[in-house]
Amino acid sequence: MVQGHYESLNRKNDERMNAIPYCDTGEVFEADTIANVWKREDKEWLKRTQSDRSGYEYPRLGESPYINMTDDFRMEKKVICQDIFWSCDGTSFVSVHNDFGIRQYLVPEEGNTDKLNRNLLLPFTRFFRNQSIVSCAIDPFYTLYNENSDRLAGDRIVVGGKNFPLQLYSLMDGQCILSYDTMNKINGEYETVYSVKIDVESRVYTGSCRNKVAIYDKSRRDAVWVNQSTKKASKGRQSIISCFEEQPMGGQALSRGSLLCGSYANEMFQVDCRHQRLERLNYTRTVAGGIVQILTSDNGRYVYVVRRNSDAISIYDRRNLQHELNVLRLPFRIHHNSAKLKAYIDTAYGLSMGTPQGTILNWGRDLVEFGGVPSHNSVEDPLITSIPPESEWRTNLDSTIPATVVKNCPGDPELFALSHGGTISLCRFGG
Repeated sequence: MVQGHYESLNRKNDERMNAIPYCDTGEVFEADTIANVWKREDKEWLKRTQSDRSGYEYPRLGESPYINMTDDFRMEKKVICQDIFWSCDGTSFVSVHNDFGIRQYLVPEEGNTDKLNRNLLLPFTRFFRNQSIVSCAIDPFYTLYNENSDRLAGDRIVVGGKNFPLQLYSLMDGQCILSYDTMNKINGEYETVYSVKIDVESRVYTGSCRNKVAIYDKSRRDAVWVNQSTKKASKGRQSIISCFEEQPMGGQALSRGSLLCGSYANEMFQVDCRHQRLERLNYTRTVAGGIVQILTSDNGRYVYVVRRNSDAISIYDRRNLQHELNVLRLPFRIHHNSAKLKAYIDTAYGLSMGTPQGTILNWGRDLVEFGGVPSHNSVEDPLITSIPPESEWRTNLDSTIPATVVKNCPGDPELFALSHGGTISLCRFGG
């Protein structure tokens, strides 16, 4: 009966929803090598700025330190998008690619949706790191139009890499503003920050090996609090803090000190800033290869956990994280070596996730806000339900390339940014 209920919703939603791109990065990121991507992007940017008659002086795009390196094997790989971050007002967004590049895009006016006549999406600013980006996070108040002068500027991104300290950069000019002390006092090496988050109170959370969590004030290099587990992970597991809890942008703020984080050893912890404590709340014995995302419903009651080597997303009631409540069934398995498909919850459409076939799966807001429990079900019902997607949205893009990142625009949830490989598209829901 429950499955029939969801299947009928699936048919209903699938009939009315389609994701129609109206602008994209064109063929820029479809080049075979990183160097050719840079050449294409620079050429298109120059053409755009030279033909602009407004007189506006665009900031020049930053160049990679590897621009003239022809013998570096890292320059031979294809470029893919690692993540996308919207500004809090929805007027711009930031992309992070595996060419060590961080780009800031302005949202253009909507135009022709025909593939041959779409607007070309080009970066407003661009800068490069000199190594791979392992983790990064945007200030939650990031916007190009920050009128609040009594707080630290919001155009900030923190970036973690290997053998480097965690660093804070300006998105406008790519300058490093601050380096945080992430050095291991025993061996003198910088610890790799595998996960990072900036909260609304300008605290920077980092996660690294041996379940180490550190918290920094965004404007100071030294940690204000550090907690590290002395317990080793079981055989075959990695005791690495892999992710921090993600809340819907514009959604309800959770109470202070209630931030969750996950590890590659399939553990969930709560970071308590007030009592300076890291408390393990959940450990799941599963063949899954570790937690990669923890998503929270808008009302803060339910937690959605994405794991590697899994074909389902686990649902927990936040008041009882010991027992799985339900699961969202995926029609594919999230493999370790496959494209990193990211799930996302927004305040209007619920939970969305791209697929290896380039489509978008969706479980609606009502289902997500109630933890997948239909209203006619008894609260005491102990049966775990495997819930298929309510709808699968077509994108009219190349079906052979995975849709890795899907993120709705704050304030306009029918507009969203979508990555296919390295290409980024802005899409609008339509019939």
